Amino acid sequence: MEKSFRKLLLKAEEQLSPFAARSDRSLGRLRKMERDPFRLEFARDENRILHSPPFRRLKHKTQVFMAPNNDHICTRMEHVLHVSSVAMVMGSCLGLNLDLISAIAKGHDLGHAPFGHAGEFALDKVLKGYAKEASFMHEIHGLRVVDCLTNYGHGLNLTFEVRDGIVSHCGESFEQEIRPDRNKGPAQLKIKKDRAGYPATLEGCLVRMADKVAYLGRDLEDAFEAKVINRNELPAEIKEGLGDSNGKIIGRLVNDIVMNSVERDAICLSKEAFLLMRRLKEFNYEHIYHAMNYADRTGYIIESLFNELIDILIRSHGGREKREKERLIRNAATLGVFFDFIKNINYTNETEDYEIVRDYIAGMTDNFALRTFNELFMPRSVV
Repeated sequence: MEKSFRKLLLKAEEQLSPFAARSDRSLGRLRKMERDPFRLEFARDENRILHSPPFRRLKHKTQVFMAPNNDHICTRMEHVLHVSSVAMVMGSCLGLNLDLISAIAKGHDLGHAPFGHAGEFALDKVLKGYAKEASFMHEIHGLRVVDCLTNYGHGLNLTFEVRDGIVSHCGESFEQEIRPDRNKGPAQLKIKKDRAGYPATLEGCLVRMADKVAYLGRDLEDAFEAKVINRNELPAEIKEGLGDSNGKIIGRLVNDIVMNSVERDAICLSKEAFLLMRRLKEFNYEHIYHAMNYADRTGYIIESLFNELIDILIRSHGGREKREKERLIRNAATLGVFFDFIKNINYTNETEDYEIVRDYIAGMTDNFALRTFNELFMPRSVV
């Protein structure tokens, strides 16, 4: 009976586009696992991501607006769900593997630091002060999250195709055409140190494009909601070509991508839509992202946390390790979480202190980063 379920699922995949990924042709996992009788490989990955702690923490991580009190402002979790929705619609039209699309989309931002891209830049900057070769890119760190920083250091053990889609999604680069790199394999992921390169699957390429489609219009809507800008400021060419709401922008771009990608081993935009999309990106950067003025504040918080946690780690390595940890935790309860994190990951002696602190801070939500900062640096009443 169990085998017949799996056969039915595999038979359904035979109806997909010739360019689609197939579960039974996956390049595998880091460690072998028994097959699941009711789920194919990519569906299993999607479930593992969905139920993981890093995914749950996305609900309190910045998309654009830091730690919003307005319930209608998008968080990082909502963003990845929007990406998944947009990509699934297009993937269905193009005959691609929806399980793989859903898994990549839900996992693509697991490596994001607190406070959005401002936090990412701040973490990258402070890391370089500790080691010249050190850097922080959320795409690269996302792979580390799913491979090493969940499940007590064992990772989620995802398939190559999902891991590749996460590390190769590069949401900041804009291309008119995204073509999969069919020559990639697991070995390339081990040595990946930057954002260069394209996904190995067409599904990964689609999520990479859907990421931009999902955030450009939604970030605009959030800016309207927060009264950072108003609709009258939107250039006429964008209003006429794409629309002045998230729904209109998504509808226009999804239609264009599907029509220009049918029966092709590439995800493509028309030249007109690509230029409009790039123009909207430029507008958002000028009037929203750069106008938010978070960089100095988030930079100060991240740098202060980083340096203090490094100092705490050094002090806790001494001969009175247990007593020192107990004293530190009494003064700041969040440090108990820090020491538990280190214990659960089982770092080796070769791991540098700055790598441990990087992993810990990158996993924080906005709220937890602020709470830790307040406990470590803000004066408290002693009576």
